[in-house]
Amino acid sequence: MEALAEEDVKWFAETDISIAQDEELLRLIAQSGCRQILVGLETPTAAGLDGLELRSNWKYRKRDCYRAAIERIQSHGITLNGCFVLGLDGDTEEAFELIPRFVEETALYDVQVTIETPFPGTPLYQRLLRSGRLLEPRNWRKCSLFDVNFQPLHMPPTRLEDRYRALVAELYSNEALARRHRRFFEVYGARFRESHSPVRGLARSVAGQPTTVISRTQ
Repeated sequence: MEALAEEDVKWFAETDISIAQDEELLRLIAQSGCRQILVGLETPTAAGLDGLELRSNWKYRKRDCYRAAIERIQSHGITLNGCFVLGLDGDTEEAFELIPRFVEETALYDVQVTIETPFPGTPLYQRLLRSGRLLEPRNWRKCSLFDVNFQPLHMPPTRLEDRYRALVAELYSNEALARRHRRFFEVYGARFRESHSPVRGLARSVAGQPTTVISRTQ
């Protein structure tokens, strides 16, 4: 990380929420130019997380740490892109209201929402196939993360599609983006150290002014 800091690049990474447990690592990656981390939060509900991971149920066990972990990561000058999945067996339509509320309350800088996708060859695909819930088996065109290709437990497929589109419109409008970014700076702006913070570049971006950022994945 020290060597990367000398290159003066801005980069992006994907990881899980456990990175928040390592304060020294957060300090090092912030100083090395990391400006955003993408983390799969999946859902703000306990019922949706329970059983999502077949072996360890790790995310379910860590659910109470989500808010503190987000605060710790973003307070180091690293924005968090929180990813959520719609259509989980444990989630009802309430998830469509809870996700925007969670994003607002935690001051997430960015958010990504997708639809649960049963890729052929995965345990999810096999489970849905066995239960007769796949709509078009082996249709790779439906493996976009944005199309519904299964029968949800708590709503018709068309209802999931409609509510997903409405949520996308709610989260990604110009007004919503500006409001989310303003909220982020209200909460975290004063904590960033000028030597390694992304505030200057991000603030220009929010204001609609150009900023050069090189995005790299580890």
